[in-house]
Amino acid sequence: MEPIFPLLRLPENVIIEVIKNLAVDPLFDFSLISTKTKNIVASLGIEASDVRIIICRVVVVTVAGRYFSMDRTFYYDSVDRDALIHLDSNQLISAYSRGIYDRRTVRSSTPLFSFNNWLDHIKTVFCYNKPPNVVFSAGSRQFEMESLKNVIKSVNELVVNGYNTEFRNRELLEHFKNVNKLTLGRNLFEEACEVQKYFIQNFKSIRFCDDVSLDDMLLVNSERVDFSCTISQKQFNQFLKHWIRGSNPRLQNMNLSTNLHDGKVYLKGIRCIEMSEELKKEIRQKHGIFDIDMVKIRRKEGTTAVIATVDYGPLLFVRFYVLY
Repeated sequence: MEPIFPLLRLPENVIIEVIKNLAVDPLFDFSLISTKTKNIVASLGIEASDVRIIICRVVVVTVAGRYFSMDRTFYYDSVDRDALIHLDSNQLISAYSRGIYDRRTVRSSTPLFSFNNWLDHIKTVFCYNKPPNVVFSAGSRQFEMESLKNVIKSVNELVVNGYNTEFRNRELLEHFKNVNKLTLGRNLFEEACEVQKYFIQNFKSIRFCDDVSLDDMLLVNSERVDFSCTISQKQFNQFLKHWIRGSNPRLQNMNLSTNLHDGKVYLKGIRCIEMSEELKKEIRQKHGIFDIDMVKIRRKEGTTAVIATVDYGPLLFVRFYVLY
């Protein structure tokens, strides 16, 4: 039997020098040994940019940072795959991590953690102070609604994919309505206009993954909006004319794609203002983009906006930035 190195008997500064060279998975396992090891790992200041709960037929918690990612799976060992699962903030459950060839159980200092214990531990170790982002995907109907409400108190970003019944989608959107960011998938409701009541709410950002009409665009009351489905250049042109007249007063940033029209954005009837190379460079640096073509427009009360475009072959990707 190989000798065991007494790492935890060393001074704390020496322990830190050793563990900061560990990959994220063994580092997380180390944090589970005791309260002391949890605090040591947290002292490294490794910050997660995203902690996401994905609810499908299992529950997956993903953690992502600038140079790392990690995931842990829960409720994988449910006996009856068709029975309702009740999330319980006090129920002790196992966590699993996925290996290349198999799945392994992750051990904690106690025999088991509850789901909330696991989540709190992850957020502490990776210095994440915001509410988690939550994704409801295919299979999430297996988790009973009231227990979801009790366990997941607050959400930063909510993603509702079009894999549930319309009633379930309404339930999710009604309960988790106090979110900063909202992503709506395809085919959420039988009536397309039903989604408009979410457009008019003042989220920080909204992402819509289905076909969008001009009326939909004009109703958006969020600071940022992302449209996944391609719109026509004519529709975008119409939107810009409405914006110039005063629509969408809270809008700061919009991303969309449109059909290609001679490699340029269609701006018929809109007065465009040429931009200096210095201002273009500033916009690129501020937003971390590489778009080549840019033009500025002004609405009637004086607010200006930049339209930045990049040619992606059959599509033209368009970014709209309001300048303050």
